[in-house]
Amino acid sequence: MKLSSLILILTTISFVSTDVPKITTPVNSINRPVIHLTPPYGWMNDPNGLWYDEKDSLWHVYYQFNPNATHWNLPLYWGHATSPDGLNWNHTGVAVAPYDKKSGAYSGSCVVDDENTSGFFSGATELDQSKRVIAIWTFNHHNSWAESQYISYSIDGGVSFKDYRMNPVASINSTQYRDPQVIKYVNGNDKWWVMSVAKSHQYRIQFYKSNNLKNWKRTSYFELYGLLGYQYECPNLAKIRYEGETGDWKTQADKNGGYLWVLFISINPGSLQGGSSTEYFIGTFDGLAFTPIKNYAAPIDYGKDFYALQVFFNSPKDGDNSQVHAIAWTSNWQYCATVPTDNWRSSMSLIRKLQLTDFESAPGTKIAFIKSTPLINNENLRFGSTASFDSTTTKLDYFHPKHTIDFSDSLNGVIKFTLTWTVTNGQWTKSNPANFYLDFKGYALPDEYLRIGYQAEAGAFFVDRGNTNVEWVHTNRFFTDKISVNVQPNSDGSYSVNGIIDRNIIELYFGEGFQVLTNTFFMTGGNFIGSVDVSLDMIAYDFDKNQYCEPFTLKLEAQQILDANNS
Repeated sequence: MKLSSLILILTTISFVSTDVPKITTPVNSINRPVIHLTPPYGWMNDPNGLWYDEKDSLWHVYYQFNPNATHWNLPLYWGHATSPDGLNWNHTGVAVAPYDKKSGAYSGSCVVDDENTSGFFSGATELDQSKRVIAIWTFNHHNSWAESQYISYSIDGGVSFKDYRMNPVASINSTQYRDPQVIKYVNGNDKWWVMSVAKSHQYRIQFYKSNNLKNWKRTSYFELYGLLGYQYECPNLAKIRYEGETGDWKTQADKNGGYLWVLFISINPGSLQGGSSTEYFIGTFDGLAFTPIKNYAAPIDYGKDFYALQVFFNSPKDGDNSQVHAIAWTSNWQYCATVPTDNWRSSMSLIRKLQLTDFESAPGTKIAFIKSTPLINNENLRFGSTASFDSTTTKLDYFHPKHTIDFSDSLNGVIKFTLTWTVTNGQWTKSNPANFYLDFKGYALPDEYLRIGYQAEAGAFFVDRGNTNVEWVHTNRFFTDKISVNVQPNSDGSYSVNGIIDRNIIELYFGEGFQVLTNTFFMTGGNFIGSVDVSLDMIAYDFDKNQYCEPFTLKLEAQQILDANNS
């Protein structure tokens, strides 16, 4: 097939005026992800204002949005999308706008003021309590570039917002004071609002208290912990049930009704992968100050494309317990402005359920750790072909080191899979390591493929996103083509990973989800995955049995996702 036959005719888009733009039907882009949230056109970065509508069972995601270009620029708005399942997304329009065309409505959060502590909803008695939404956001004014915290309120369930006439509600005359996250703190009969704000270049998160969301008093700060990079951004504080049984974490959780607190902080640039990433700290919070239990920071994702994580203000209930869900921006500030997409740039991760329990991070050492589970309900997906491979029945040997699984009957570029493996023989050496890998190959251009795999001697799993004809991948100096993570075995000694590939995003959840690897990749537009090659780099030699043998047992179960079915 000629390359030209892959190129689809795209609908021409005329970007709207910067006076509060209108959202139109998304362009049918040939490389747009199917089940990940993307902007209808223009530019997207940080998720903002996440909340869950309990009455209508609807997820709300706002995001940094530039409708006038496919890169970050002013004016900057809050775009808004909703979803019943985290897979199908409906764009409703611009929700929050800056005061002029030279400024920006920067990152922030939303709360549901169900008790009307703000007084904004006194005249809206017909508005359901679960829909009394208030946005808290950073306004950046072009006259001084000072950053201040503003609030806006919605009387139509979060579709549009009106600004509080006495804004700002928090200001310190600084150009590095942003990304407010507000939560409701409840301790018995005591309730108040808590705001976390980043003083970015001081590596400080400041905490404030308010009874009405309008008047704030600073209570404490958290500073100079973890990996610092160039600056702190996007603080998020979450109360999560601790499901473990270890040491000081268990002691503190027992004192706090079984819960601990997690503080997420994003850093950019200066992450270990290069560019931007998000880390977290586990501790206690008394409504005024956050105190870490241990002085370690952990990455919430080991990939190159997972930044500005934000927690939903509320989530569906799991029995009597509130769940905690989050989402993040799947790109990296090192190269986000130039990635090869059509009329839009950037996307969000899948919504993830966050749990806190014990993780054996090294043999014999257990620590409290976040585990992540993607919010994917198979009932909301329409599947195409299903395929499997089991090395115990389909042998890979010295003469047949590769097995191919065909997906060409239902091409869509979206695959959900589970891979399990066991290291069975140790005849490999450091100079001759044993590897297995999976090549997810394009149907029209099979020389393009996404490679993932494991090397036994290194104990590490890798993603290789460099096997493509897209020139940008090879010329951009920061789009690292190989990313890896040292993975820990399951309790029975085996290894496992659940993966989702969505056209140009891959999310890998290892074991129970304590380690996650999220990365974007780019192949020629329309060259969707048509097959998977399962291969071994080396067949070990068993000297006792005087024969070649496989260093692994492998099992792969894969399904093509045609679309998110919301019928």
